Amino acid sequence: MKRFILLLLVLSVPVGVAGAATLNGDFEGNPIVQVTSEGQHLKVDELPAMIYKDHTVVPLSMLRQLGVLVTWNPATYSVNVTMPQSVSANPLNPAKQELENLMNVYQWLKDTDTALLTFSQQLQQYANLANGNEFTNQLNMDFEELMKQYNESSQIALNLIQTVSNSDDLKSIIKNESVAFNNVLQTKNLLLFKLTGNSMPEFEKQFGISLLNATRTAQKNLNNTNAILHELQRKNNELLQVKSSNTST
Repeated sequence: MKRFILLLLVLSVPVGVAGAATLNGDFEGNPIVQVTSEGQHLKVDELPAMIYKDHTVVPLSMLRQLGVLVTWNPATYSVNVTMPQSVSANPLNPAKQELENLMNVYQWLKDTDTALLTFSQQLQQYANLANGNEFTNQLNMDFEELMKQYNESSQIALNLIQTVSNSDDLKSIIKNESVAFNNVLQTKNLLLFKLTGNSMPEFEKQFGISLLNATRTAQKNLNNTNAILHELQRKNNELLQVKSSNTST
């Protein structure tokens, strides 16, 4: 319930409430307000817009229908709002909005894939250090930063899945990125065990295999994400060319 309260206050405008409840009904005693964009009504998700204490409040979640990305972070009790250019430039072109949203999210995922690959390569560097046990704290801090980036990009991608017409590719990338992250996590834990003086021939082999799997998985997912992102950019360029041609004629 706390989540929806935090997502609520996006607009605060003093209004008169006389007779308002008779127009659209009420929600827990608060008059419901209809929200429109360019003459089109926005659909109500779980909470309607309403008049609360003489102010109009609108759920941020409703703005997703305009292409806005809304991300809830339970760790910090905060909401991140991303406004794509298409929201202000052309709110009545849902196909272009979806395309731009997908490009933004895939760029997030690409950055995370790159971070996973870079961290995998750093694990080998840590393993080669003669005094690697002195760097275990740094290794853990580096991984905490990676985990934060992974969780953030995954949450943004999961939120977008609810709004796009075809989410199969996005679901596949999210799933594969989860596999890559878990491989990196396993390899990191094996390395920490190694750095604390628990190295044995069998363990060295296990660590080497885990490191190879982590690196290959991260690289493969980065390649797949890049391929999808490039295809989306190609489609976006085609739309821009069509728009430019229509404008010139």
